[in-house]
Amino acid sequence: MSVTLAACGGDGGSGDPSSSDYDPAETTLKDAGLEACSEASDQIPQTLASGPGVQNTRYFFVAKDCMGSETTANTVSVFQFDSLEAVDAGYAQIKAATPNGSALKHGPLVVVATGPDRAQNLSAVETALNKVYPTTSSS
Repeated sequence: MSVTLAACGGDGGSGDPSSSDYDPAETTLKDAGLEACSEASDQIPQTLASGPGVQNTRYFFVAKDCMGSETTANTVSVFQFDSLEAVDAGYAQIKAATPNGSALKHGPLVVVATGPDRAQNLSAVETALNKVYPTTSSS
């Protein structure tokens, strides 16, 4: 499913889909007007990262301009699921585990934003995802 690539695939930093360094997650953040200051692999609780149907998780510290900093008060986490049924169950669990976050479902993805700019950042990510893959619901 191609939406999977919109937020979780890749390991590089290129915005060119034909490049071997193409990173759809960072491209989506860039399209949302955000910079990925760094990516952390230890910030998502293991119970969520390995929950039923979870295929991949990514956690980014984000800002409009990182100004050289690797961490910020704002984050975006992406959970990729193997089925739409797993998304619904995972969404409820993720929302319960992140009461100070804002979350949306988009195809096989659950995206969570935290920090003082979470609502604005999540809206921008949703807009960026909708431009490429227009299937979403949010709460």
